[in-house]
Amino acid sequence: MPKQVRLRRGSAAQHSTFTGAEGEITYDTTNKRLVSHDGVTVGGKPIDGWLKKTTGTPLVAQLIDSPLEIGGGDSETYGLAVTNQASFNTVAINADLQVKDLHYTQQGLVYNSSIQINFALGQYTAQRISLSGNLTLTGTGYLFGSYRQLFVTCDASIRTLAFPSGWKFVGAAAPANIAASKVGLLHLWSYGTTENDVLARWLVQP
Repeated sequence: MPKQVRLRRGSAAQHSTFTGAEGEITYDTTNKRLVSHDGVTVGGKPIDGWLKKTTGTPLVAQLIDSPLEIGGGDSETYGLAVTNQASFNTVAINADLQVKDLHYTQQGLVYNSSIQINFALGQYTAQRISLSGNLTLTGTGYLFGSYRQLFVTCDASIRTLAFPSGWKFVGAAAPANIAASKVGLLHLWSYGTTENDVLARWLVQP
């Protein structure tokens, strides 16, 4: 009969007050997972998941059959670094910084006289709005390197536009309005953490 090797084990509550020896692995019976220890950290470090690596050639694709979230990095530090070319569905990016078939995720905004642009809302780079009244834009969540794009469609009346006083328009002054039945495109680049760090550019249908 083969020998059976069993690790020290305990509930999640027991782990929360336990400091294992350096290099020790225990088993959390509540969450059904392994916990690694360094001899110092109370509770250890849970090992929640595994990435299976196929042995052999590094050109063989590795399958991750669940969503992957990367929590590291910040506005000035990469959360994900890829040495060689990468493919994201229809987006291909290579080491020469060439991008093809790049599509921004879009969000349709419900009209309100005041709309807030959230520069920290990573999943929505491009937003669109149809005006049925005047529009005042405000901003929040300013981050270095954040980019936003707003596609504006005007109804059958001329509509006034207002922007945060700190936004700096380049190429032309901030528009005071948009003409009836015209479309406009607002580009916004944030290079800091306040509204004074935003560069803006407005393009409008002639």
